Formats: sequence, C-alpha cells, structure tokens
Amino acid sequence: MRVVLVFRSHRTGGHSIEEIFGAIGSELAKSQEVIVYQVGSRWKLLLDAWQLWRLNADVYHITGDVHYFAMVLPWRKVVLTVHDINHYLSDLMGIRKLIYKWLWLSLPLRTARVITAISQDTRRNLASHLNISVDRINLVRNCYAPRFSFRPKPFNERNPTILQIGTQPHKNVQRLVEALRGVACKLLIVGDIDSALSQKLIESEVKYESFIDLPGDQLLEKYHQADFVAFVSLAEGFGLPLIEANAVGRPVLTSNISPMSDVAADAACLVRPRDVVDIRNGILRIITDAAYRDRLISNGRRNAARFRSDAVAEEYLDIYRHIADNIVARV
Repeated sequence: MRVVLVFRSHRTGGHSIEEIFGAIGSELAKSQEVIVYQVGSRWKLLLDAWQLWRLNADVYHITGDVHYFAMVLPWRKVVLTVHDINHYLSDLMGIRKLIYKWLWLSLPLRTARVITAISQDTRRNLASHLNISVDRINLVRNCYAPRFSFRPKPFNERNPTILQIGTQPHKNVQRLVEALRGVACKLLIVGDIDSALSQKLIESEVKYESFIDLPGDQLLEKYHQADFVAFVSLAEGFGLPLIEANAVGRPVLTSNISPMSDVAADAACLVRPRDVVDIRNGILRIITDAAYRDRLISNGRRNAARFRSDAVAEEYLDIYRHIADNIVARV
C-alpha cells in the first residue's frame, strides 16, 4: 500500500504536527510504502495537487492544518486529521471567519472520505459547531516521539525548575506566573514573551529563562532539566506536552478541563486554570509532597503507554486498509 502523508508548509516554531506524524510515518514505513509530501505556499495549491495526483497513492493522509487539500485530491482516498478548531472559534470574526469556516473546515470535512480527530474535545467541537455527524469522526489520539524516553531526575524541593511550553494567550502563562509569586523556583519558558508577560514576570519576581524555536533535541533537553512541567492551558486540541512529560518521567500540573484532563487521566495534578490560588496550591503540592510526585510519575509512565507511536500508527493503518479494501471492491 502506498500512503502519502501530506504536511503543511514549513512554519517557524511550528513542529508539533511534523513531530507527531514523523514518528507515525516511521512506524508505518516498516510495513508500507510511505511518502512524506510537504506542500508549498497556498499560491502553489494547484501545482502541489497535480504532483500529489501523480504519486497515485492508495491513501492521501492530510495530517493537519492544510485541510483544504481534501477538495483537490481524489476524495475516496483522503484521510483528514483535525487537531482542533480553536482558531476558528476564538480568533476570527466577520468575513474572515466565514471564509475560514468554508475553505478550511466545512467543505474539506464534507469532501474527505475519513475524518479523524485527536481528542474527544475536538470531536465534539466538529459535531456541534460544524454540524458533522459524530459517527463520521474517528478518534485517533496523538502520539509522542520515541526519543521522549524515561530519564529520572532527583527533585529539587528547595528551588525546582518548572517547564512551560507555549506562550500564546490560551496557554494561560500569566496566571501561572502570578501563582508562582513568592515561590522559590526557576521557570523555563518555551515561546515568545510579549510585553504583558514580561511585565508580569517582573512584577511577580519570578526567575526565568526563555527560549524560542527550539529544535526537537533541545526541547527534549528542557524536559530533562525540569523538575516538573506546568501546562494550565485554557484550550487545546490535545496537549502534547502532557504525554511528553509523562514519558520522560516528570510530574505534571495541568487544567481540569477537556482535553487536558482526558489526556492526563490520573497522571497529573489537575487544577482550575482560571483560579490562581488553585494553581498555586497544585504547584506547592508537587513541590512539597514527595509521595504524591512519585505517584504522578508512576501513573505517567503507564499513561504514556497509551500514546506510543506504534500503537497510534496501527490505528491509522486499520483506517488505510479499510479505504484500500473498499476501493478494490468497487473496481
């Protein structure tokens, strides 16, 4: 079977989809012919479509973001993965929102042979906001890259290092920083720091280091340096840092809302993300309660097993086989 994984064009600082499906593609390539195709700019849509048709694949899997390619590929062979629709729900207004809805979401979703969502939250949002039947949406969760393997570290109770991935508004970093006021720690922040966050860090007197556009190996090193990972986001499609932290063996603090609570299960300290006091209490519990930390780490290793790349690849392979079998049956 020939499978083409269709990737979005290169984005500075954007690598999560590529990381996930790079790992999945490596697993699939053990038994199938896998071609990775990275599209160009939107102005090259027709050229990319022509080149993709020429590959004559059995399955074209649009791995995320460039959903509109579903409309220019042979629909019976298209799998479309949706990571989230938070940009549509929260960031757009007026005519831009309408255009995005139809070209990025509604028309591609109605064209694709198979739709997959990476979380129950994304699945519910597709059904409720875009009128897509839940029965049409397959749940296939994300995986973490195999290099995120268990690496224990003695916990520094006196001055722990806390890792925060992402700084967009929905990552809720300002509340995290406020919750850290007066707590002896060092905060590692991966992402751009705007003037508002910079001011909050100064006001709260939180010691920090910031990093931008880290390649994969350097990002992994930040997990190794951390004593625990904070991810009290207000909205996510999935929450990849949760399972990466689980796999590496770091306690996790995250939000008690979906999808974070679903992904983390019993492998994280769950807090109310809009409640600074609750976030602070969770931080202090992780810092001061060694038995609790050990339990989170143990549960995390077990939780990470649900998201291994080989297991997720097998779920996609089942979908591909179903598509290929149906196409052969029609010939």
